[in-house]
Amino acid sequence: MKLLILDLDGTLWDHYDASRLTPPFKVNRNELVDSYGNKLRLFEGAREFLEWAKDRFLLSIASWNVEELVRPILEEFGIWHYFVFPKIENHPNKADMILRTLKQLQTIGYEINEVIYVDDRTLHLEEVKRAIPEIKFVHMWRDVKNFEELKFYLIERSWGEENGTFDS
Repeated sequence: MKLLILDLDGTLWDHYDASRLTPPFKVNRNELVDSYGNKLRLFEGAREFLEWAKDRFLLSIASWNVEELVRPILEEFGIWHYFVFPKIENHPNKADMILRTLKQLQTIGYEINEVIYVDDRTLHLEEVKRAIPEIKFVHMWRDVKNFEELKFYLIERSWGEENGTFDS
């Protein structure tokens, strides 16, 4: 099984720190407005990408945020259900988040043979690669310019296709 781990801030949506937003939220399709009028937008194609990816990968999150503040945003957008064992934690140790997700998946019987990590920054990459040397990394907005390109990037590398779907 292949695991695709996504960052949130700057990767899935345009806000640099979603933990700073204050409920209640108002959502209009791909835009969320907090109680002070601050906006957060899902990047174009993010929903369609998640819908495509759910049949090809296990999807998870590694995000330096506060889950109690950010999970409601994912729920408001109706995309929380795509993710298994998401890690949204108020610390920068993404290697730890990814390793714990892998262990949780193995505990329930998944054999993960490939891990792909998508982030808009390389800040945590060295640490992640030390912990998981075989991890594949996609630098969002550098390696790919949008979610449609990300889809084809994954397919080209055979990270997103294997006779259409993956067996667990």
